Amino acid sequence: MAASQPIISGAPILLEPGFKFRPTDEDVVVHYLRPRAMNAPLPSGFIVDVDLLSHNPWELVPEGSAEKYYFSRRVTRWPRGNRRKRAAGDGHWKASGKDVPIFSKGLNGRVTLMVGLKKTMVFYHGKAPFGENTEWVMQEYRLAEAGLMPGRVMRPREGGNFGKCGCAAAVIAKKNDELSEALRNAIANLNKVPILVNPDDSWVVCHIYKKKKKCAMPRVVAQSYNIAGGGQVPFFDFIGQGNPERTASSSSSLTGPPSGER
Repeated sequence: MAASQPIISGAPILLEPGFKFRPTDEDVVVHYLRPRAMNAPLPSGFIVDVDLLSHNPWELVPEGSAEKYYFSRRVTRWPRGNRRKRAAGDGHWKASGKDVPIFSKGLNGRVTLMVGLKKTMVFYHGKAPFGENTEWVMQEYRLAEAGLMPGRVMRPREGGNFGKCGCAAAVIAKKNDELSEALRNAIANLNKVPILVNPDDSWVVCHIYKKKKKCAMPRVVAQSYNIAGGGQVPFFDFIGQGNPERTASSSSSLTGPPSGER
């Protein structure tokens, strides 16, 4: 199912019982999608790669789960075209509504910039443009504007050597198993330099879930409401219009003088 293995920074985050993975739109774009598009380390391994077009949505959401996030690549219909393939599994994905912009201060820390777009799609069983509507929904996150700006990523030096004192550091790191994670990362970065990388705009994050059904009003409640009003909904006609059976009694009781003042 997985197309490739993302780079994870440190050990995967283990949540306590009762806690769930609930990222905001900004978290998805800034902390997961943008690093994945630059092949940079990710904060955790909750989102993995998948070939979305090879599966039906119900095959991607594990049994007992309500939703799932995946990395995937958008594929164009033609080599030089901009239109994307939407056929997947036994059906196709169809866009619903307009794209929603996603803003963040994470790239510069001062000015709020648009970093991505979110598109909602519904899965149809069958070939486009026909097909049967299903309850499966996908929110597709993609980079846009500031999210596509080049970013600095640590890459190995050319030649692959540590320099004069790098060999000693490598030997220490290999023999000492009790080194802290921060020290191991520092030693590993001795042979890396920051370079500017352009994000790959073909990467997207897909949030797949099943739409919840709306609960209808119970018939028992509706029947008791009608019976309480004698089969009709009682009301006072303050402007003298509406229910002809109650207009006369309502207007006389509201406009006529009290019996004691005649």
